[in-house]
Amino acid sequence: MANSLSLDGVDLSVYGLIVNVSNLPISQTTVITTLQDKGFAGRSSLIPKTISLEASITGSALTNLLSNLDSIKKILNNREVVKLILDVLNDRYWEVRFQSLEGKIISPTVWQGSLEFIAPNPLAYDTNLTENSYAVNADPKAITETVGGTADTEPIYTLTAGEDLTNVAIKIENDGKALTWTGSLLNGQKLEVDVEHWVVKKEGTENMVISGEFPHLVPGDNNIQVTNFGILGTLKIVYRNRFI
Repeated sequence: MANSLSLDGVDLSVYGLIVNVSNLPISQTTVITTLQDKGFAGRSSLIPKTISLEASITGSALTNLLSNLDSIKKILNNREVVKLILDVLNDRYWEVRFQSLEGKIISPTVWQGSLEFIAPNPLAYDTNLTENSYAVNADPKAITETVGGTADTEPIYTLTAGEDLTNVAIKIENDGKALTWTGSLLNGQKLEVDVEHWVVKKEGTENMVISGEFPHLVPGDNNIQVTNFGILGTLKIVYRNRFI
């Protein structure tokens, strides 16, 4: 791509689309409660992101320009959430829905206007998946995971037992949050903790004998601790860096 974008895996520069200006706002909302002339602010949260682009579409002649416009409109006419990657930030993607395309033909070879998308989830995701594995060779085992990006991320932790573990309370903790699963694992069995979906699975089957909070990862160094998992197992951590 060259100063354009891809949508749902399709490079729109093929159809002469050029992104001239990208507007990527960051907005939060805060719930404020008033009591006896005093205001109390709750936790702020990011709101859906509107991605506004000033763009041009070119063609070799009017018929080619109109053909390019029709091809782009066909790709935009998608009622589902799709991945948007901008050339200027091609290390990340947003999950968006198409909002609008407005503009006019200013010459036989150039259309000029604006293109707008809405990202219900305002965060962008790294195009590359991060996957790191560690030997759990002590109990408790301390692990440092360094995360990129600018926002918290929700990993999948996979614990693979290296010995039989009977009636144990396995705990994973990070950043003040700890999740404990109680049960038994045979040598080689896997316990998967999916933070994004709040699900724990043993050998691929949901097993929610848990207490505590699902531990996310924060940008920078994360000091993870695994307890009651013996000294022969492994921990795999999989996630995408996320960006505000």
